[in-house]
Amino acid sequence: MNLTKAFRGRRPSPAMIIALVALFAALGGTATALRGKNSVRSDDIAKGAVRTSDIRSGAVKVRKLAPNSVDPFKLNVAKLGARAAELTTTSTAPADLGGPHVTVKVPKGALVAIFAEVTMRITGAGTNNEAQVRLFEPGTLANSPTIMATGSNAFENRFTTPGPGAQNGAGGDLRGGWLVYSAGSGVRTFSLRYAKQGGGTAIFRNPRLWVTVIR
Repeated sequence: MNLTKAFRGRRPSPAMIIALVALFAALGGTATALRGKNSVRSDDIAKGAVRTSDIRSGAVKVRKLAPNSVDPFKLNVAKLGARAAELTTTSTAPADLGGPHVTVKVPKGALVAIFAEVTMRITGAGTNNEAQVRLFEPGTLANSPTIMATGSNAFENRFTTPGPGAQNGAGGDLRGGWLVYSAGSGVRTFSLRYAKQGGGTAIFRNPRLWVTVIR
């Protein structure tokens, strides 16, 4: 097209000027159209354009991560529930004293790991007196098994610990451990419940509960 001949002897209309500007912009641009499924390449995405909210939950798998690309100390590996209040009970049945509670979503085939810590004691003398911490989950642990216990009149820290005959937990910081079991898939809400055995009053301080899902 010879623009000189086209405009000789007359002025271009405003509409023509706008059309020419658009044409020149299109010819000078570098944008290209995407061609079907899976056509987006890394150089099509502006730096910083993909945000956390743009990534579908569960879309990034561990096997897709490059070695050392994620700092394990920055991962949120467990959900924590805690209470600062002092809790007391004289019930021999597991009592719901307000938690703590932790809710997790368990995928099919995954396991659940639980860790708890409580400062606790039992008042009164007697060899059979015991303060107990129970673990409750309505779908899988409705019978609230004992996970920590003490017969001490003085406060002591107790931690969950795995193994047969370890329902009393551990008294040392480095002797505690995770309780791992198959809870089945679905939304699971775990909580601590409290009881006593024998006489006296069971007293609990600073109960904390961690729950994580192992895939």
